[in-house]
Amino acid sequence: MPKNQSTAAQSARRASRSGEKYTEVLRRARAGDAPHAPHVLRFLAERSGNLYYLVGGIAAAWAHSGQRVLLLEEAEDYWRWTMNGVFDRRSRRGGRRKKEIEPATPPEPTTSTLWASPDGPGVLVHHTCMWEVRHPSRESDRGLPRTDRSPLTAAVADALDAYDVIVLLPRYWSYPDRESATAHVVLGEIDILPHTDCRTALPGPGGEEMGVPLSPEQSAAVLRERCLGFLFGSPHLPIHLDGVIWQSNGELPVDEDYLAGVDRDMNRAGLRPLGWAISERWPSPHRELPEPGRLKDLSFVQRYQPIAGRLRTALDARPARRN
Repeated sequence: MPKNQSTAAQSARRASRSGEKYTEVLRRARAGDAPHAPHVLRFLAERSGNLYYLVGGIAAAWAHSGQRVLLLEEAEDYWRWTMNGVFDRRSRRGGRRKKEIEPATPPEPTTSTLWASPDGPGVLVHHTCMWEVRHPSRESDRGLPRTDRSPLTAAVADALDAYDVIVLLPRYWSYPDRESATAHVVLGEIDILPHTDCRTALPGPGGEEMGVPLSPEQSAAVLRERCLGFLFGSPHLPIHLDGVIWQSNGELPVDEDYLAGVDRDMNRAGLRPLGWAISERWPSPHRELPEPGRLKDLSFVQRYQPIAGRLRTALDARPARRN
C-alpha cells in the first residue's frame, strides 16, 4: 500500500477489487472522508438450505477486497435447552407423570477464521452463538415462554467496532429482523426459470406441445409470485428492501438480454436487481458454508465479485438506520 495514501483512496482501491469502479467509489468517499458505519445485513429467503454457498461466496468476495466480514450464525439447539423446564411444569400441572429429563447444556459460542488476508485487513470470520433464550418462569398470555433476544443484541454490539459487515445467519430466513439488522436483501431461489407458459400433454404420437414463450416482464411477474410470495403472505410491518439476488439451481435457458428485461421489470416493481448466480453445487450441502479451501480459491471468489460489489454499493448508498 502506498505511503500517506488517504483513507478514501484505500477504501476505493479495496472496493475496486470487488467489482466497483475505483473513481466512483473514491468520489463518494472524498465527499465525506469518514468510514461508513458497519452494516448488519439480513438475507431473506423462503428456504435457506441451498443458499449458504451463495452467501459464503459474497462474504468471501468482500473479505478478499479488504473488508472485515463476520458471519454471525444462530446456534441450533436453543429450543431443546430452553423448553425442558416448560414441558416438565406442564406435566405437573396436568397431573401426568413425566420422566425427569436432565436439562440440556446451552451450546458454547464458537469462533473460527475462515479466511484472512496475509498482507491486508481483509478477514472472514464465522461465529456461532445463542441468539435468544426463553424464560419458562415468565409466560405470555398463551402459556408460552417469553423470548429474550438480548444474546443476539449483545453479540452484534460486540462486533460493531471490529467488522465492516456483519451478516446474520438465522435458523429461519423467511422473516425480517427489525431489532438488529440495518439492511435486508432478498435471495430468490429458482428451480426452473419461467420462460414459457404451461406445456400441454397431447394424446397420441404427438407427445408434448411446447408452451408459448413468456416475455421478460411476464417471467418477472411469475418469479415474484412463485419465489417472493413469502414476503407478502403474513401481516408483516413494512420493511425497506435493499435489493434482490437470484440463484438458479440449473443452467438458465435464456440469454443476458432476457435477464436484463427481467431485471428492468423487477426494478419497476421496487425490487432492485443485484445479480444472478448459478448454484455452485446442486443439490448443495444443506445449510453448509463453503469449505475454507474454496474460500481461498480465487476462481471461486471471482464468481461472486460482481454481485458482492453491487450489493456493497447498495448498502453504502443507504443511510445507516434500523428498519
